Amino acid sequence: MKPIIFLLLLFVSINVSAQEELKLSQFLKMVQEKNLDLKVDQAKLEAAVAKSQGLSIPPPMVSFNQMTMDSGMKANGFEVSQTIPFPTKLSNDYSARKNMAKSQAEMQLGNQNEILAQAKLLYFDLWANQEKLAILKSKKSIIQEHIKLSRSAARSDSFAGIHILKAESDTDLLENEIEGQSQTIQEVQFQIAALLNRESSFKFTATEPPLSEIPEIETSEQTHQLKALKFELDSYKSKESEAKSSWFPELSLKYKEMGATETDSRYNEIMVGVSLPFVFFWGPNAESKTASAERMQVELQFEKKKRIIESDKYILNSKVETLKKQINTLKTKLLPRAEKRMKLAHNLTPRDMETLQDHRETMEAFPDLKMKILELRFEYEKAIADLEKYRSQKGLSYE
Repeated sequence: MKPIIFLLLLFVSINVSAQEELKLSQFLKMVQEKNLDLKVDQAKLEAAVAKSQGLSIPPPMVSFNQMTMDSGMKANGFEVSQTIPFPTKLSNDYSARKNMAKSQAEMQLGNQNEILAQAKLLYFDLWANQEKLAILKSKKSIIQEHIKLSRSAARSDSFAGIHILKAESDTDLLENEIEGQSQTIQEVQFQIAALLNRESSFKFTATEPPLSEIPEIETSEQTHQLKALKFELDSYKSKESEAKSSWFPELSLKYKEMGATETDSRYNEIMVGVSLPFVFFWGPNAESKTASAERMQVELQFEKKKRIIESDKYILNSKVETLKKQINTLKTKLLPRAEKRMKLAHNLTPRDMETLQDHRETMEAFPDLKMKILELRFEYEKAIADLEKYRSQKGLSYE
């Protein structure tokens, strides 16, 4: 039994360690499978598609009658009635429901883009904060090592003693920053657990994601957000036409048949009627005006959203290009130089106050630059996430 238990424990430990690291692609796949907002959007789409099926005709009505006379004779019969709305009301109502289903389909894709973009940014936020924590710990070690080197100079230089006290205070401040950074990581992990519909204890270590590519965004009319509003506008136009058709009469058909009695023979009755909506004109008039106002409201929202998307595209594209250049400059030019200076200074022993100060600044420049790169990278990824909301997914079918 001991070898079996050992193998089981080994298998469990391997699984646990495998869950400690999660790549970005794996994380996004989990979001697509587990996120509740995506499931809600899918349910809304299914409801809209189901609602868009078929013509909305009132169902026929069937009734059974029994006529009893004073003499005690009885006659049985039945009645069938059907109301038929005006054809333009039927066609416009069907068109409105179809367009609303298309709008919901585009809205679902737009929301999916936004959720996945925010999830990607949240993953990067976790990785960046983990890296910041490592940089802060590294910086603390650098200052502690610097303090050790400075103690030899402190014996003969009072200013060096002051320098050491300042460095020790900075170490304590860094310890506070490390604690705060650990708390920030926990908060991000809680947000990730909520996004994945998992327990708050769910945690993992993020691996370094590659620098995101700038997404290609087509014209604003091709974005899912604007397509959703366009189909919604078409739906409200159909509703407006339907409301204007409320002036037209509805057709009412009725067939009635009664059985024979000892005194009366069997008979049947056919009735054809039409409604007169224009008699009480204020009803159709109010309905028509309301539909026109609602259509105008969506039309204005469409134009406003179009301007917002066009403005966002211009600003964000310019921003990501600038940030990308800044990150590249820091990583390829400034960071290697700072690392080289740090390695050279590491082999030197400071002798006086001036060399003490130079030593500390040189040793701290490298982690400070890494922290600056992380800050710029976060701004870059945030701008990319805002752009990815407008990315178009091809091959959409409304059937």
